[in-house]
Amino acid sequence: MKVGFEDPQFSFQTLRMLGSAEVGQAEVGEVLRTAERIVEGDFESWHREWLATAERVEAIGDGCNGRGHTVSAREAWMRAGNYYRAAEFYLHGDPDDPRILDLSRRSVACFDRALDLLDLPPWELLGPI
Repeated sequence: MKVGFEDPQFSFQTLRMLGSAEVGQAEVGEVLRTAERIVEGDFESWHREWLATAERVEAIGDGCNGRGHTVSAREAWMRAGNYYRAAEFYLHGDPDDPRILDLSRRSVACFDRALDLLDLPPWELLGPI
C-alpha cells in the first residue's frame, strides 16, 4: 500500500508512522501534514520536516506541562520522541552525521519525560508476567 509517496521507502516509513498512532506515538493529522511538506525522495527534506514537527510537538508538551496539564504533556512528549526518531531515520547514509546522536538523545529525553508523567510506573502497567 502506498501512502503519500510514490517512493516505496518513504511510503513505508509514512505508513509506519501512521501505525504509531495506535499506541499514542503519533497523530494521524500530524503525520499527514508533515508528509505533505516532504519532497519526494529527498532525505534532507524528510529530516527537516520531521524535525520541525518534533520540535513543535515537544514545545506543546512543554507548554502543557507548565500549565499542569500532565496527560496532554505526556501525550505530546510521546509523539515528539517518535517524530525525532523519524527525523534521524534517513541520516544513516553517513553514520558519522552528528545529527543522529543529537536526535536520538532528544527522542530518549522526550520519552523519559513522558514516562515520568505516567500514573503508574511502567513495570506496573504490564501486569503479572
